[in-house]
Amino acid sequence: MRKLLLLISLSAFMTVGLVACSNDNENEKDPDITIGDDENKEDDNKEDDDKGEPEEPDKEDFTLQTKDNGLSVEKGSYLFSTLKEGDMYPPEASIILNTDDSWNHCSSLNERYTRIVAEDQNVIPDGAAELEIVTNMDLVGSSGSNEIEQIKLNLDRSLIKPGKTMLKLEVQPNNGSSSIAKLTTICVEVAVKEFGTIEVDTYNINLNVDLSGLEEILKEVENPQSITLSLTDTVEEASVYGYSADYTKSIEIPLGNTYSTASINNFKFAVGHVYRGQIFVEAKEVSGRRWISLVTDNKDEDLYTVVPNENGDSSNISVFQDNITLETSIGEYYSLN
Repeated sequence: MRKLLLLISLSAFMTVGLVACSNDNENEKDPDITIGDDENKEDDNKEDDDKGEPEEPDKEDFTLQTKDNGLSVEKGSYLFSTLKEGDMYPPEASIILNTDDSWNHCSSLNERYTRIVAEDQNVIPDGAAELEIVTNMDLVGSSGSNEIEQIKLNLDRSLIKPGKTMLKLEVQPNNGSSSIAKLTTICVEVAVKEFGTIEVDTYNINLNVDLSGLEEILKEVENPQSITLSLTDTVEEASVYGYSADYTKSIEIPLGNTYSTASINNFKFAVGHVYRGQIFVEAKEVSGRRWISLVTDNKDEDLYTVVPNENGDSSNISVFQDNITLETSIGEYYSLN
């Protein structure tokens, strides 16, 4: 009986021991499972971070470039004015690009690669700049060829706005030498200002004209229609459009039986420029038109000079001091007959 009880006790002790060992082994495995899950989560987070970083788009290159592949522009920066209010026929606002001899026999551009883009489209929006091809024939006449001599970038003054931007042109020759059949890039700086705000040095002057002798000239004119006194800069208007100086000014001289004086007052004369002074008589018939020059008795050439042109149609006027009055009178005249 004692032996039987001893065997039962030993059996119960071994069973408890086995259960205890089994529970210890299961607890040891739990930390391994937890660590494995954390590593997987970290890898997933890294993948999510990589996916969350967007790729930066390629930035447009607006590096200054005045020549490329046989195409060049005279300078790297240009200044233009916006449109004068009410001006129906403003001068062109153009950037001229010239080709060299490598473009011989090239007469067209590949439209698929032609592109004009401004860095700041608030200054030059899309559509405000257009390309114009100038051929050899355009420059020399019908005896010329259709080879491209120039490419012009024409800006619409009614669309451009004050500011500063880089303007880029990309073209690719469509024919001619195979050596030039590649993308060609010109990029320049363009500044735009409101009309009249491009400041230049000026003299404030008055122009007086003694009209003695005008009546005698008019006796030769059948049916005179009008008489105008004008003062106009001799440079091309496109080069000074929007400047603070006056480009031109004119006044009407009323038709009458007697003529005394006519004046243009408070004229902003651009320093260093030469202006053309003239009286013009409009007539019903073209043959009756008269272009009259001006002369002066002024001997002090440190103040101003008035030099009539050889044909007598006008006079070149230069001014060298501020706040003066030019005293002039009628000179010779020019007519078509």
